[in-house]
Amino acid sequence: ANLSLECTGKSEPHFIERVYKKRYSWKYVDTISGEDYWPSLRSLDKEPSPKALWPSFYGCFDWHSSVHNHWCLVKLLKSYPNLPEADAIRERLKNSFKSENITAELDFVQNNEFGLFEFPYGQSWLLKVADELSGWDDPDARVWLQNISPLADYIANAHIWFWRNIRPENLISGSHDSPSMGLAFAHDYAVTFGVKELQKVVDSTAIKYYLKNGYKSLSAEPLGYDFMSGGLLVTDIMRKVLSPRKLKKWLKTFAPELLDKKRVNDVMAIKKTDKHDEYEAHWDGYHLNRIWCLNGLLISLDARDIDNELRNIWVQNMNDMWDYSQKSIGKGNYDIDHWLSSFSVFALLGYED
Repeated sequence: ANLSLECTGKSEPHFIERVYKKRYSWKYVDTISGEDYWPSLRSLDKEPSPKALWPSFYGCFDWHSSVHNHWCLVKLLKSYPNLPEADAIRERLKNSFKSENITAELDFVQNNEFGLFEFPYGQSWLLKVADELSGWDDPDARVWLQNISPLADYIANAHIWFWRNIRPENLISGSHDSPSMGLAFAHDYAVTFGVKELQKVVDSTAIKYYLKNGYKSLSAEPLGYDFMSGGLLVTDIMRKVLSPRKLKKWLKTFAPELLDKKRVNDVMAIKKTDKHDEYEAHWDGYHLNRIWCLNGLLISLDARDIDNELRNIWVQNMNDMWDYSQKSIGKGNYDIDHWLSSFSVFALLGYED
């Protein structure tokens, strides 16, 4: 809680400083507009403050990290209303979810994002914030949900348009461009709010992309500087669109090692790095993401599909992943602390049965 509280109110350091000073030299080409995202920020008259651009989600080094740390604060306050930090969390959320702040956030997304730099990753986390606020019997939460609804609605419509019109270059990814991660969170939002058109588009897209897509790299992950498991993210959306029986049948083709007691330990082995900072910190997030995806599978697969012995193997490996990833969190390294507290909470509480 303290890490997420601190970073959501901390506007520096921020990636915008590196963009404006041209320390980011690569192009991030927007798939919809074909334009480079960075010049749209570099062309401003002077270096902007993050809070001026994003009055709600200015902290945590970048927009998407701020959004999922806000999800974390919502989840913790909702689950543990008597936390020592409860009052501070509530005040932070009251400020972040002010109507005028969300209006400014929506304006930025509409006029600068073109749907893509923070899509699907960051914008899908915003849908998860709305999803978490829904059904919470709390007067403040009802106001917050009402205030963020215009932004969530815009993002939901962006999902509908995007998946109908654009085929991503990388269908399986453990980075910000992961289609399956975006689809999974959009599916949850659609179910929660009864957005049938969104659910239909998301579910049909998942079937089109992944039903017959065998994956060969689960044991080779993480690829590059992945901070999530590209393969397990696919299982996360497919478990939501397939019945348990069909899911097991599909898993036997997509990731057969997960159901093989002789091979499952090898494919779940911790991928260690000597460093836990900068991009190497991505491997800690990778293991936390594996935990939340495996938690989801354990919820979706019943006892006929995964017996106690195999289930226990999974849980032991997930516990080992947790222990490994927690070694570096909360030690004062902002490379880690600006995002991994929220990943830790999602690993534990994101998918509760």
